[in-house]
Amino acid sequence: MSRRSQKEISVLVPPNLVPLTSEDPRRIGPYLVIGRIGSGRTGTVYAAVTPSGGNDPLVTVKTLHAAQASDDRTRSALDQRLHLLSGVDRRCYVPPIAFDTSATPPWLAMMYVSGIPLAQYARRHGAMGQGRLIALAAGLSEGLSALHLKNVAHGDLKPSNILLSSSGPRILDCALPGDESLLRHSAAWMSPERHAGAPQSPASDVFAWGAVVAFAATGRLPFGIGEPEVVAARVRDEEPDLDGVPAPLLPLLERALDKNPDNRPSVRELLGSTIAIWESTTDSTEERQPTRGTAVTRVLAREWQGIVEPARLPRMIRIDAREPGQRRRAPLVMGGALLAAALVVGGVVATINAMLPNDDTDEQQAASPSPDSADAEEDPTPIVRFDPTEQPDEDGPWVYTRVEPMEGGLDMEDAAFLTPRDWSEQWVEVEGAESEEAVIPEDAEVYCANFCVPGPGHINDDNRGTYEMSGQEFTDYLNWGDVVIAEVEFAEDSTEGDREIARVTEVFPAPPEE
Repeated sequence: MSRRSQKEISVLVPPNLVPLTSEDPRRIGPYLVIGRIGSGRTGTVYAAVTPSGGNDPLVTVKTLHAAQASDDRTRSALDQRLHLLSGVDRRCYVPPIAFDTSATPPWLAMMYVSGIPLAQYARRHGAMGQGRLIALAAGLSEGLSALHLKNVAHGDLKPSNILLSSSGPRILDCALPGDESLLRHSAAWMSPERHAGAPQSPASDVFAWGAVVAFAATGRLPFGIGEPEVVAARVRDEEPDLDGVPAPLLPLLERALDKNPDNRPSVRELLGSTIAIWESTTDSTEERQPTRGTAVTRVLAREWQGIVEPARLPRMIRIDAREPGQRRRAPLVMGGALLAAALVVGGVVATINAMLPNDDTDEQQAASPSPDSADAEEDPTPIVRFDPTEQPDEDGPWVYTRVEPMEGGLDMEDAAFLTPRDWSEQWVEVEGAESEEAVIPEDAEVYCANFCVPGPGHINDDNRGTYEMSGQEFTDYLNWGDVVIAEVEFAEDSTEGDREIARVTEVFPAPPEE
């Protein structure tokens, strides 16, 4: 083997991989970092590789925020919990494979699992069909059961912590010591006793299971949307909205969502009852192919069809052979293809940042009383609503209406669970605005956040899309798709009556962070 080949490994990387910034680490523990997957309230998630290679050297490494190691007591509790989690069965749960709670910052590594977050799937596809829903309920029950067998409660089960892979649902990210102040953002999934200050428990996981399955069954949050304190009050005092839950599952969900933890079934009961429901609703006369494995495996083999994972992309990653303690210019040099991709993505982000209004522009817009068509110069990048049902011609010009956020707004965590149509209803027409028309050329710049379903890595911190598409692809979508809320920029030589849109940037809330 040549010296060159000894320093290169082939890696299949996530399609939503974001290039590293100058502030990101290049090495975490034994792992070489190759890109950023996402960041949230509890930490930052990176894609990394094991330098020794192997069949699949890609891992996910999460660096934790300071709250997870604020003192020796919290650090010790974190270490103990991660040790317990690392021994959990990994069929339906993704456990840590390595961690270091004494590092600054603390980190944990997991095998990379490709899939679609349940929150994103439901936002795009709505309610699940009965067969797939039962398979989801069974898979989550098995994952929680594996945790509870180790005397570990998950503590933060919610749609953004559930990944739908082609083989079934996988549970991610248990609550960790130091997370307490952040869990208010999980209000819709927390049990009444936890809102009252009780610690996480198997019974509170059962409540979260019921809320998640109800969400998957209806496409709605069972206790509605709103500020965390408002939702928490509903969880404590009101009954969940279960309208639309398939009848066979309804009694089980009602028990799981009981206000009294003593009245809820155990996870083993959930698992057994879910399998029994599936068997009672499946045509026993239909010929079946024998499937080896657990009862959950049989349900998944039969019902878990049509979940397509995002395709991973091949990259050659060159490894720096020096030891971590040695001086070096860079621990990781990206192969040509990955470097080119990084430059492209970097260019997209730079373009979006350049087009966002600065403070002076904000002041000018605030001074403008009514950004209708006569104010195009003062409001160069209005936010508008494109509704496919209002388009008069499949070839354009394209109809839009200027909008602004509804007064009061939403907690963005809740907004992330809305469908495009519901998200559209959170925006109201600007006073005095009327429908307008504009041409969208085939080569117009379009940055998608949701309608192209590219993944959470393609929504920036300002909830604007960064996935690049063409004007033709966007107008094709307007011929059959759903409502789009977007920021638009008009061509420099555009005039009223002959308006041309040069850039479209979809506005859509990012999926809840981990």
